Amino acid sequence: MKKLDIDRSVDVAPIINVSLVIVLTLMIIAPGLDNSDHPVDLPFARAQEVEDSDRMEITCTVDGKYFIDDVEVSFEELRPMAEATLVDLPNAIALVRADRDLLYGEVERVIAELEMAKAPQIAIATRSETDEEAEEL
Repeated sequence: MKKLDIDRSVDVAPIINVSLVIVLTLMIIAPGLDNSDHPVDLPFARAQEVEDSDRMEITCTVDGKYFIDDVEVSFEELRPMAEATLVDLPNAIALVRADRDLLYGEVERVIAELEMAKAPQIAIATRSETDEEAEEL
């Protein structure tokens, strides 16, 4: 009887190709994903990117609602909730996402509350001019 010589090696080139296509697709799509459930029309500005390390998002909507991350709070609860969150994340960046149609005074009140809550860093979320060009297309 003859013994059959069976090659049991696996060609990994197609697997690598598919993996790279998936990674590239995710890299292209990821910046366009908005991870917030609360729509806010951010103002345009040139700014540096904030690192995605420890951060606490404070969202201020045009209809007067406030959210810390995804939890709705009243303005009076903003400072105590921020303080409680900062206990767990002492080096967190407080990222203020405020609608561009809000009055400056309202945004300043939120920033003042975060300063009184002892937030180590406060950043204001904006959109770049390239985002504006993308919306027009």
